[in-house]
Amino acid sequence: MRTDWILADFDDTLAPGDSHAGLLRYILRRRLWPLLLLPVIALGGLVYLVPSRRRQGISLIWWAITLGLSPLGWRKLVRAYCRTRPGLFREARALLMKDGDRCWVISASPRALVRGQLHQQLPGKLPHRTLGSRMHYRLGGLMPRFYCHGQHKILPEIRALTVTLALSDSLHDLPLLAQGAEAWLINPTPLRLQKAQACLPHIMTKCWRL
Repeated sequence: MRTDWILADFDDTLAPGDSHAGLLRYILRRRLWPLLLLPVIALGGLVYLVPSRRRQGISLIWWAITLGLSPLGWRKLVRAYCRTRPGLFREARALLMKDGDRCWVISASPRALVRGQLHQQLPGKLPHRTLGSRMHYRLGGLMPRFYCHGQHKILPEIRALTVTLALSDSLHDLPLLAQGAEAWLINPTPLRLQKAQACLPHIMTKCWRL
């Protein structure tokens, strides 16, 4: 096994913006009728703010917005949304072009969404592995079977790696960043950097642009 792996978050790390939230808004704008379930969506948002209940909160939001959506409709919406995305940061593109064969991309976004964006931006040059939230149908709507967020990104196969570099934009990913001998915080605010350095003094900042 290689001993020089890279772990990378996706949203706001390799690519600008929160594509997970963006996809939910995109689906809602194209279906519209789930706005009738706005109280359920709002409740999901409130539950999501409780750290120990994030998966339940995001599940309520997903279920309400995708209720009645067919598997074919889901795939079409993901593909269409990926075409609207702005692309990768220049530095992220260079990193993946050079070292994609040793990079694991690990995201809270649905895996199909992350792979769709990477395939569009880097056809034929996908990272070594792409891990994300695993979706399934329940009670007529989509929701995460496994929400790949925060500490839950540190799967057994990740713990088994020797990681030379980990990168993310988010404080939720401090457990991920701690896996790397070297850690990069992408485009941090001063407060976010201060909080990250309190936990990981060796962390480095990187300012990436399109």
